[in-house]
Amino acid sequence: MKKEMREKVKALKRQMILEEAGKYFEEEGFESLTMQTLAKRCDVSVGALYKLFDSKEELFYAYVVREYERVFEEIVRANAAQTDPYEKLLTMVKLIFTHYAAKPKVILDPVAGDPLFFTKINLTYENPAQIMYDYGAELLEEYAKANDLSPDDPLKLTYLLSGLMLGNMEHWLKHGGDLIAQSQPVLDLFLAGAFSQAK
Repeated sequence: MKKEMREKVKALKRQMILEEAGKYFEEEGFESLTMQTLAKRCDVSVGALYKLFDSKEELFYAYVVREYERVFEEIVRANAAQTDPYEKLLTMVKLIFTHYAAKPKVILDPVAGDPLFFTKINLTYENPAQIMYDYGAELLEEYAKANDLSPDDPLKLTYLLSGLMLGNMEHWLKHGGDLIAQSQPVLDLFLAGAFSQAK
């Protein structure tokens, strides 16, 4: 019983610290956060913080996982009543762009400092975007079926769509503009290329 209570308290502390770290990442960015600053903001010792998160990178990874889960749930809810596969794909792209557009500081520091930052995180830890890739692959299969197309590898196509979206986000970070308005052009460009040989 005591061990179970300790685990619940630890999980609650992790969640509270993660919430505070998330606010900091969104307001100030990744680079400026130190574990000392976060410990002070959370009113815990640095040692206690390191017992919950081994590093700033692990803390950021936990934040990214939480954000992917939130966006994924939002996309699934938005698509629940939708029947058109194209509209489902568009909703996915639009909500991902909407999420990033609301939190540019979160991606600006890592991408500006190291364009492969997120790739490296995905190689070190379990890929937090996998739920999104799997869902995207389902939607692409649905789209292909509705249009009498046969994708060779829907999961690979989803990774390619993600790459196109990330490139668009990098351009937006550097040059500005309306990221959300690019949702349909990006999806249309991707679908035209992905299925150009399929008919």
